[in-house]
Amino acid sequence: MQNDVVVVGGGISGLSLAYYCANAGMKTTLIEKADAVGGSFASPQFSASGRKFWLELGAHTCYSSYQNLLAILEECGVMNTIIPREKVPFSLFVDGKVKSVVSGLNIIELLRAAPNFFKLKKTGLSVKSYYSKIVGETNYKNVLSHFFNAVPSQRTDDFPADMIFKTREKRKDMLKSYTFKGGLQSVAKVISAKSGLNIFTGSGVSAVQYENGTYIISREDGSKYAAKTLVLATPSAVSSRLLCDVNPAIANHLGQLRAAEVDSVGVVVHKDNISLNPVAALISPNDIFYSVVSRDTVLDENYRGFTFHFRPGLDDKTKRSRITDVLGVSMSKIEESFAKVNIVPSLRLGHHQWLETIDGMLKGNKNLLLSGNYFGGMAIEDCVSRSKSEFERLTR
Repeated sequence: MQNDVVVVGGGISGLSLAYYCANAGMKTTLIEKADAVGGSFASPQFSASGRKFWLELGAHTCYSSYQNLLAILEECGVMNTIIPREKVPFSLFVDGKVKSVVSGLNIIELLRAAPNFFKLKKTGLSVKSYYSKIVGETNYKNVLSHFFNAVPSQRTDDFPADMIFKTREKRKDMLKSYTFKGGLQSVAKVISAKSGLNIFTGSGVSAVQYENGTYIISREDGSKYAAKTLVLATPSAVSSRLLCDVNPAIANHLGQLRAAEVDSVGVVVHKDNISLNPVAALISPNDIFYSVVSRDTVLDENYRGFTFHFRPGLDDKTKRSRITDVLGVSMSKIEESFAKVNIVPSLRLGHHQWLETIDGMLKGNKNLLLSGNYFGGMAIEDCVSRSKSEFERLTR
């Protein structure tokens, strides 16, 4: 099948880049190995008594500063599906009890460290070296580090401090934080329905070749696609493997990056069977999970949902045991469960230099585009912004 553009990867990075291309009149095909598009936009649904209840297995919140994402949503005509998030707390879970974040802080140490917030710059510092000076070393070790670890579900001590949270201009006409009536995956479905965009799911890409100015993309099911422009919006290791014959230099550079697996298990419980007070998330220092993200931010009449983001390598029995212990329910009270593994980058100091190098290499490869959560940052907007800049490079 001949195309102008073939996009490999159906997460928000691939979907947004495919959207830009299709919107510009390019014949665009997107290939996703999973059975549905979305990637970390994963909102499985539980149905009972004619009602549907969703929960998030990956990303879970959008913000008023996500201007590139919002521009796409406006063009798709789905701004009316945006809903606010309830104001429920992020809490600590220590020794089997839910505690406030403030209860874990040494206030005197916090006050002593506070002036550093106004004079210390993030540039060139790791998360640990910056924030331990902002809140104090003990506060960082006992509390704040675990909240940072919960964001990408891995240790973040060595992450670049200026890449884990960013300040962006906010849209004043938007809710500060929000989600959607059908969860984040409903956004992925809307973008994938864009007229002129061809979507093929259920089989991954096995190989990429480059012949006479055309990329030949072979899928595991035996089908093949041809395009002048190739977009790889997959984890860096996958993109590295697919480019090993086409462009060994870029493949090797991509291979320098590390990534982590996030093993997520979501459960649905009838609200009458659980006594835990509403929370946005639970952070349990040094536990076998990085966080428990709750659906309490969007209240439901009958059900509550909780997604446990576990450390990798645990068996199902261990995970089930911890879920029931934390929630205080037996397995018989869990109405439904879902599981998903996401891949997230393990960013390190020096990533900015890595990025400059890869962008320099891509300058001579106008028809090879790379997007994903391992470029400017892991936030949803970082992914969409990268896709927009790559599209602009293609059309410049």
